[in-house]
Amino acid sequence: MTDNVEKLNTIYEYIRVAHGDGAYEKLDESLQPRPPEMLYDFVERLNLVSGSTVLDVGCGYGNNTCDLARRFNFQVKGIDIVDDHLEFARNAALKQGLAEQVSFIKGSLESIPFEDATFDLIWCRDVLEQVQNVRQFARECDRVLKPNGSMIIYTIFATELMEPREAARLYKTLGVVPESMSASFVEECFQDAGLQILTTEVIGSELMQFYEEREGRATRELMRLARMILAKEKFVSQLGQTNYEVTSALYHWAIYQLIGKLSSTIYILRKTV
Repeated sequence: MTDNVEKLNTIYEYIRVAHGDGAYEKLDESLQPRPPEMLYDFVERLNLVSGSTVLDVGCGYGNNTCDLARRFNFQVKGIDIVDDHLEFARNAALKQGLAEQVSFIKGSLESIPFEDATFDLIWCRDVLEQVQNVRQFARECDRVLKPNGSMIIYTIFATELMEPREAARLYKTLGVVPESMSASFVEECFQDAGLQILTTEVIGSELMQFYEEREGRATRELMRLARMILAKEKFVSQLGQTNYEVTSALYHWAIYQLIGKLSSTIYILRKTV
């Protein structure tokens, strides 16, 4: 009983300090998170020449595809399996005057529709989580890279803080492949394919902190999620069951990055000869 009282006294003392005398004001100071454009700093490290050939795997709406062409004067191909993504990306490239440098093709990441030794660089951002067969994808990346070609990966892994039931619910809703959330598994797949890991930079929640400090993204999504939970029937009715579940999962995905259940990592890989 005495031990419990002492423990409670300690806890409430911490609560008083945390809310009262400013002892934790340092925690309100920004860690100066870098913007998402920092990913292009990793491209600069490679010293690729103008006109180098680049493949953007899982290109989505083509934002990075176009940026790589414009920033570095690369010739960039984007592949994706979603038709709407490709149509949007092609229109975006036309509007930006990049039609001579950028093109988009429908294709599977496990069977990349290009010849061997085609590209100097492969760009892979926010893709691995949903790749069904990472081992085969790694082999395909190795195949289409030129000798000494490079690959830049930005991906998110689960940490030891992620509980199994949380992971199962989140992965099922978002189409995430559980094996792809393991850093050791992903690294093994790429090394087995012949891709040497040159750089590994764990950036954790840095990008999410940047978005939160700039535009309050996490706060907004946390409040949306709280309202969705409190008035579930109302929002299921308004949004539909599937949309409700996907939206809830996406908000959890962002929040889990901030609290350390998910963590971001950047890799630079090189094809071994």
